[in-house]
Amino acid sequence: MKFFAALLLCCCCTASIFAQVQMAPKRTLQATRIQEKMTIDGDLNEPAWAAASVASDFVFLWPTPGKPATQRTEVRIIYDNASMYVGVKCLDTHPDSIFHRLSKRDELENTDAFSIIIDAYRDGQNAIKFGVTPDNVQFDSKYSLANANPDNGDPDGEDSGWDAVWNSAAHITPEGWVAEIEIPYSALRFPKKDIQEWGMNLYRTVKRRNETDSWNEVKAEINGSLNQMGILQGVSNIKAPLRLSATPFVATYANNVYNLPTAPHSGWAYPYAYGMDIKYGINEAFTLDATVIPDFGQVRTDNFVLNLSPFEVRFNENRAFFTEGTELFNKGGLFYSRRVGANQKLLNATKISGRTQKGLGVGLFNAVESAEYETTNDGENGNVREQVAPLTNKNIIVFDQNLKNNSSLTLINTNVMRSGSGTDANVTGLLFSLKNKAQSYTTSGKLVYSTRQHETEAENGFTAYLDVSKTSGNLQWGSNINIESDQYNPNDLGLLYSPNEMAHVAWINYSRYKPWCKLNNFWSSAWMYNGGLYKPFGEWTQTSFGFNFGGNTKSFHNFGMNLNTSPWGERDYFEPRTFDFEHYYQIPAGTGLWMWYNSDNRKKLIFYANVGGRKFIQDNRYYSEIYAGFRWRASNKLTIGIGYGREIGNNEIGGLWSDEIYSEAIGYDGTSIIMGRRDVTGFNNDVNVNYAFSNKLNVALYSRHYWKKSEYTRFYTLNNSGNLTNTTYTGTSASGEPLNDIAANFFNIDFVVTWRFAPGSDVLLVYKNFIGDQKGGYNVRHNYLYNAGHLMDFQGSNSLSLKVLYFLDYERLMHKH
Repeated sequence: MKFFAALLLCCCCTASIFAQVQMAPKRTLQATRIQEKMTIDGDLNEPAWAAASVASDFVFLWPTPGKPATQRTEVRIIYDNASMYVGVKCLDTHPDSIFHRLSKRDELENTDAFSIIIDAYRDGQNAIKFGVTPDNVQFDSKYSLANANPDNGDPDGEDSGWDAVWNSAAHITPEGWVAEIEIPYSALRFPKKDIQEWGMNLYRTVKRRNETDSWNEVKAEINGSLNQMGILQGVSNIKAPLRLSATPFVATYANNVYNLPTAPHSGWAYPYAYGMDIKYGINEAFTLDATVIPDFGQVRTDNFVLNLSPFEVRFNENRAFFTEGTELFNKGGLFYSRRVGANQKLLNATKISGRTQKGLGVGLFNAVESAEYETTNDGENGNVREQVAPLTNKNIIVFDQNLKNNSSLTLINTNVMRSGSGTDANVTGLLFSLKNKAQSYTTSGKLVYSTRQHETEAENGFTAYLDVSKTSGNLQWGSNINIESDQYNPNDLGLLYSPNEMAHVAWINYSRYKPWCKLNNFWSSAWMYNGGLYKPFGEWTQTSFGFNFGGNTKSFHNFGMNLNTSPWGERDYFEPRTFDFEHYYQIPAGTGLWMWYNSDNRKKLIFYANVGGRKFIQDNRYYSEIYAGFRWRASNKLTIGIGYGREIGNNEIGGLWSDEIYSEAIGYDGTSIIMGRRDVTGFNNDVNVNYAFSNKLNVALYSRHYWKKSEYTRFYTLNNSGNLTNTTYTGTSASGEPLNDIAANFFNIDFVVTWRFAPGSDVLLVYKNFIGDQKGGYNVRHNYLYNAGHLMDFQGSNSLSLKVLYFLDYERLMHKH
């Protein structure tokens, strides 16, 4: 261990003396003011286009960074008092070979594309993207470094869920393809100045060559692209319009539930809903978003699983209001939006966000959840109505100050207040990210304090984090330390799996961004992890080492692998489920290997696979998992995908919750900590079908079947040394029935028709079918195929809904009159 640490330190010191990578010079483009009225038809035949300055001479971003693009691109930008217009000529030497496919907005399918990214405040941390394909499929997104996740290939924090209302037209020509884009100022935020100077970059994708080009060179050795933009000049004397819009909606449902334990027959209900989303530009920089009596009945069904761990399952956020424009609130990872409206009805939610000319970002979020009541009959007093959840207010306030060199300082507070005697919670965090001028080194950290108050009892805790890293060049390195106190708890509005931890991570990474041998690029890294407890302070829990390698071949096949090992095992203080940090289970030493592969995504038929597992040194214990599938682009409108997942756990060890230790089981003494040895097997299969009738009418089908079972073969008592000893607990009833075996059977269908009949206005026709069952007995006794064939024996529901949303914009309405 000492040798590895010394080697890592040596490599880090060597990396620090490497020459810094310099950014490319910033190119400039002059925008031209016009007086004539524009028609967005994709022809670029107005005289104003011919008089405008041209941005051209694009260079490769991928796969050979810095080289001249193979195809010429010409971009012109003009503007008037209401909008900015972007004219694009994507010239092509083989126009008959241009890749183009119809798809749903924001969900591009194997197609050429063009996009413009604008950073109106030139802070290098926030930007907006607008893009089109040759078939005029629109895509837009918002960038914020607050959401950046470089480990997952997103160094700029792209939020593709953000949607604006803008206009475009595009079509293929004998010379290539042409696009014309109108971006109203209501879709932008910009400073209140007479002379504007915006950060800007332009991108083009030539899909048949898997080529991505940019106007201003983006060096792959430098982390992120927002700090590597060119400059748009010449925009002057524009004013932000009154940004006021509303999207009222009405929805109607036909819902059916069946096979309920108390009501085995079907039952239909016909509810309806109505409400409104409102957007108001308080000034040129700040916007208020509100949803009143929201309805989320059309969002995609969650992927439910059988959770055998001691921690809750994190679900993705599929509600648009909580995915759009939330970059400030996501600072520090203190906001888990699924906490809002999870167990109580959401009455309303409001967001206010923006950034001043001096770079101060301010965000306010507030949500109100209704009190929930339950009526029971106690036999003596008849029906009794009791409150099961109090009226609750949840809010967040954020102050985020941009500093020079794309650095930042952030103060964030989350607060949950419950009426009556409910528990109140407050979390306050201070975050910072400091970068040098060359953007090659970053020091970041946070200090967060949490408090939960229940009547006279208070629970206070904190977490602290510090990271130092080299973030540019072929050779990069970093080291960080994280501390969480035993009573740190942000979970009223955030998500933390396990407190009372201390961890140190050190890593070194070497990447080659230009072609070499048979690869377009590759990356490799080595890392070390040390873990311990905060209380008792410094108590060791785990030491792990790992190595990662991956790349992209010149035939555009992607691959990667991760090898990791814990040579001394791990002390797991959470699996016993006592959460007293006195009892732990000693996990034996083990080694894991994970590999993934994606075939060339330009082809009609694409294959992918993720496979891996972990082997422990004792008791023939192992875990293996595979998820593989294909996507078939059957035509320019139809795409079909099928995925197959399989997992096997042999001789796993897991703890039992107190309510899972059955008093009627033979041999239970009522006090011991019981652990079980179990065999786990499961399947996770899905089918996706997408058909685009046009760039405004799309049909999507998503179906998933998940089945997993856990069968216990033996039980143990956990002793004070973390080892397993014999127990008299058998986990069976007097009749020999296994009490702890469990299986989950989940099946769902989501069928969605989306029609954008007017700008920002949609009709959604949605059918959902969900079957869910998680228990022992029947499910465990039979195998996967038997359970799949008897899905209709389980509890389920059907829902057919129709929702109409209509976008109303104040400026557009006034101009019509």
